[in-house]
Amino acid sequence: MRHLRDDQKVFGIGLSKTGTTSLAKALNILGIRSIHFPHDARTFAELQRGDYQLSVLGEYQGVTDTPVAPFFAQLDQAWPGSKFILTVRDKASWLRSADAHWRSMCDGRAAREADFLAFVDFINTCVYGCIDFSAGRFSYAYDVHVRQALEYFAHRPDDFLVLDICGGAAGWAELCGFLGVPIPQNIPFPHEYRTGRWSQLFQEAGRELAAIVPAGETVIMIDQEALGDEFTDGRHRIPFLEHDGQYAGCPADDATAIRELERQRRESGAAFLAVAWPAFWWLEYYGEFAAQLRARFSCVLANERLIVFDLGA
Repeated sequence: MRHLRDDQKVFGIGLSKTGTTSLAKALNILGIRSIHFPHDARTFAELQRGDYQLSVLGEYQGVTDTPVAPFFAQLDQAWPGSKFILTVRDKASWLRSADAHWRSMCDGRAAREADFLAFVDFINTCVYGCIDFSAGRFSYAYDVHVRQALEYFAHRPDDFLVLDICGGAAGWAELCGFLGVPIPQNIPFPHEYRTGRWSQLFQEAGRELAAIVPAGETVIMIDQEALGDEFTDGRHRIPFLEHDGQYAGCPADDATAIRELERQRRESGAAFLAVAWPAFWWLEYYGEFAAQLRARFSCVLANERLIVFDLGA
């Protein structure tokens, strides 16, 4: 598969709940190593001091969601030649989704780490001018953001794409045509779940994992950091891939995935590996890795939410 040049970055500058998670997944499928909503301490410090040569872009070629959305003009100057993708959504639908998402976030604030909450509050203030959901303010911020992006890139069609993922019409043809890469064969475009459905899946899968993995046990999680530490409450969670204790993104290929799994098993003593629904596409894209999992380990759960392998069986 042909990739962008190494010096070309891809920024998904749509607001949260406009398909930014789906865009990050699609970019990873295309071999463009991408991260959705980076919230590490270094990124936080760099954004606070207005440094847009983000360190995270040394590890990733693509970044999506609000940590980059309000800074597209500065990122364009800091990373010339980059591609910018504005994900949009019917505004009434977006407001309903944002309202549900913010209420869910509010309910779960007590379980979140203070550093994460500080980052989220900072970003929300930059984007929306407020921390809590406000329909009027969010509607205004959405309109301003879309208008400013359209005006800024008005005469640069090669650098800018508007993509309506949530509407269901946009997919591989538009994205791959813009990036100049082949359309992947037999892999559906990743469309994320709506907030209510996501919350239901999160709760059901969490209960299922707790029933299988004993408290205090170590589990290797393939979820692309979509579910957070609270999903494995009471259990030691190791992200896959992992580097220095942090999520390290998608494997470059099957061989990397197989090698890294062996390393993590050996170093951590993990007894289970769980694949959550946001990363189910891995088991198709990394076919040899999936075949190894199924051949070597016992699958103790498989449904629409979660696939769990017993690494000791």
